[in-house]
Amino acid sequence: MPVTGKTDCDHVLRDTLTSCREQDYAGYGKFDALNSPVLEFLSFDNPWLRLIYIQSVMRCPFHVRPWLGVKKSRNPKGIALFARAYLFLYQRTGQPEYLTEARALLDWLLEHPSPDQKRFCWGYNFIWQELPPFLQWRYAPNIVVTVFVGEALVHAYRVTQDARYLDAACSVAEFITTDLPVQHETAEERAISYLLTETGFIVLNVQVMSAALLAKVWKETGERRLKDIAQKQVAFTINRRTDYNAWYYTHPKGKSPIRHDNYHTGGIVDGILEYCEETGDDRFLSVYWDGLRYYQAHLFEADGAPRWMNDRKYPHDVHGSAQGIISFAKAGRHRPEYHDQARLIADWTITHLYRPKTRDFRYRQGRWMTWDYSLMRWCNAWMTRALAGWALNEHHNSA
Repeated sequence: MPVTGKTDCDHVLRDTLTSCREQDYAGYGKFDALNSPVLEFLSFDNPWLRLIYIQSVMRCPFHVRPWLGVKKSRNPKGIALFARAYLFLYQRTGQPEYLTEARALLDWLLEHPSPDQKRFCWGYNFIWQELPPFLQWRYAPNIVVTVFVGEALVHAYRVTQDARYLDAACSVAEFITTDLPVQHETAEERAISYLLTETGFIVLNVQVMSAALLAKVWKETGERRLKDIAQKQVAFTINRRTDYNAWYYTHPKGKSPIRHDNYHTGGIVDGILEYCEETGDDRFLSVYWDGLRYYQAHLFEADGAPRWMNDRKYPHDVHGSAQGIISFAKAGRHRPEYHDQARLIADWTITHLYRPKTRDFRYRQGRWMTWDYSLMRWCNAWMTRALAGWALNEHHNSA
């Protein structure tokens, strides 16, 4: 049945996917400045120059990437998000062309993992420099890209019962539990590195996101070790919340300038909920609902616009919109009133960030200016995955 409301989400979803498919899902990325041969050469292998170039291009309200010679390319995380959008569409409509497209994208991912690794894992399609010494070379594996691909693989297995997707997801689970350094472990808690090397901090959202994936693989395989590790990782992040039910991006909190931002908070509450749903372990549910209420009250405006941080309204970033739609759609499976919040965010985003002429989503809206260009993964992969998942939930609720 069609999705209805103030904006035609279904029409926007399909048009955006068509536009992205016409571009072979290749595009520009938020952090891809060093895919410019000029900037990569002029960085002189200096981490601070790399950081300056990436941050400058990322923050620029004008689309300078084509002028700098950045080539469009596929981002493995974006491809995983697009695959999930098609899987959701197939589940809702039964139209085989959506499953065919999802399979093609998943095949590409399985054919393009990070090189020279024992198990399936993936990384970004650009050199990613954050505050030194954090550095990732192109396609070097990290936990977040690998988890998103793993989620798509489990989703595909549950839709198709094709064992090769589960086999690949099991390999991903082994990468998470065996290959990534353990940076903290007690009888009750565990925390793993973002990278294949230890870092001087622990990223909180990826602990619960990877835990949710491990719980899903446990549910399909019965491998108890995965559930036990997942529980300890969730406990680590749960125990680092503030007394007002929020989370910093890192532990210790001073290791990152990111405080309580929109989409990382959404990833944390989603990971907690999915762990509880998959395992039936409800010990963390009260923390989930407290965190979700904080997320709604402090990271969204009354009209559905996403805040950048709890203490900073602008810019309204499309990734925050997508995360909000995903998070409140998940919450709505348990408390229907949250469907209205997901709908509100979707309406705001389509009204303010969708570009009908190019059939895509713009990057962000500031107080005085708009970043009127589109980034394939950051904007379109996220929004199509969000709208497709939300529409499936709406369909089930109204069936």
